Amino acid sequence: MAEASPDPLLDVARGDAALSRHLRNSLTLLRGKTEDPEFRRLVDDVLTGRRGLRDVAGSAAFARALNPLAEQGAEQYRALSDEERDELAELGERQFAELRERERAEAQRRGADGEHGPDDGDDDFGDRTYLR
Repeated sequence: MAEASPDPLLDVARGDAALSRHLRNSLTLLRGKTEDPEFRRLVDDVLTGRRGLRDVAGSAAFARALNPLAEQGAEQYRALSDEERDELAELGERQFAELRERERAEAQRRGADGEHGPDDGDDDFGDRTYLR
């Protein structure tokens, strides 16, 4: 079995850590909004890196779960005034900029600490030793 990627969504996000985090958060949110066990299983597989988002996005389970949610979102969007749409767009852009900044700061912190990321493979080799 292939080893799971530390962040399986980076591929779809084209290496953009903030976009990957946003996709992860979105999939988690969508998973919680549906009772479809097949969709939930596929999302779990994507989030753990067992499957790729590209592999499952066109599946019947994704369509079954997401089409009603997308239609509901589109209806809500159509009901907004232009001003409300602009406000939401600005809010989304601010939130995404904050997410990008958090990701940048975290990457910088990891670099300063000598870490390679959330799964750098050195979990068993800490600074502590029992051979003193």
